[in-house]
Amino acid sequence: MGKLTLYGKAPLLHAVDAMRQSGRFVHSFIITGEKGTGKKTAALYITMSLLCEKGTACGECRECRRIVSDSHPDLRIVEKAKKTYSVEDVRTVVSDSIISPNDCERKVYLFTDCDGWSDAAQNALLKAVEDPPDPVYFIFTGIKAASFLGTLVSRSMVLNINPAGHEECMAALRERFPDRDGAELERVSKALGGNIGSCVEYLEGSEELMERVELVRRISACAAQGDEYTVSALLNSVSSDRTAFEECVDMFGTVIRDAVSLSLGRTELLGCDEEGAKKLSAFDVQGLVNIYDACTAAADSCAQNCNTPAAAGLLASRIVRSLRF
Repeated sequence: MGKLTLYGKAPLLHAVDAMRQSGRFVHSFIITGEKGTGKKTAALYITMSLLCEKGTACGECRECRRIVSDSHPDLRIVEKAKKTYSVEDVRTVVSDSIISPNDCERKVYLFTDCDGWSDAAQNALLKAVEDPPDPVYFIFTGIKAASFLGTLVSRSMVLNINPAGHEECMAALRERFPDRDGAELERVSKALGGNIGSCVEYLEGSEELMERVELVRRISACAAQGDEYTVSALLNSVSSDRTAFEECVDMFGTVIRDAVSLSLGRTELLGCDEEGAKKLSAFDVQGLVNIYDACTAAADSCAQNCNTPAAAGLLASRIVRSLRF
């Protein structure tokens, strides 16, 4: 299968390669980044660096092949009993961590999508992370570092992954979709801000993602017109699905971040609505920053089981009022 290609992850590669060359790895990693930026791919690369027969994350040896196929007995992708990790899920890992690896000298526990897990679950894991058995390594992924307790963060190496950017995204899409028209790939990459995972999802025909992109574009247009009622109605249309609501809020927040960048003379955009960002960039920068902060707060509140219809109405009000119509 060859080596994993980690587009847009140079800082992570440098950090992991330096540890591999020194032979000294930290025992806990926290990988953060937006949905679709390749956090699990990064986690697999770290795991390959730890378990590879050649010690190079070669991608070709038996250990690396089993890691990528999710069949390696010393890579434990920790399952959740419910939507988030519970204390019981964590205690099972802690109990298992004292057992020797099966095939390798090391073993890895991978906790994916940790956003929203409780302080109690993290505290139940803290001792194992703080003083792990020599062969044991932990990798956690989540959208935001704020999802992790400070005590867990302080005992881990935090690696943030940004969207790859247009050029690297295009290289990844050409590799993944060699028969697709280049102009189509270019349009999708620009629309989704170089987020490879989202682009792949879109190109593979995800109707949900297509609908959310269109929804965010409509929210941008109505916000620029000061139409609070329609902004509220659009946000409410996805508020019954907490995940969909959070994703739309995050996507709109990225459009606002693009608007701020444009107003400051920068041209690198990350969101799905370049036209909307251009229109919104005409407004006061502080107002745009206030909207971005409101989007961040609304997304964070989803992890706390907030009343999403109420959050949608409040966010719509803050969006329009921050633009000072």
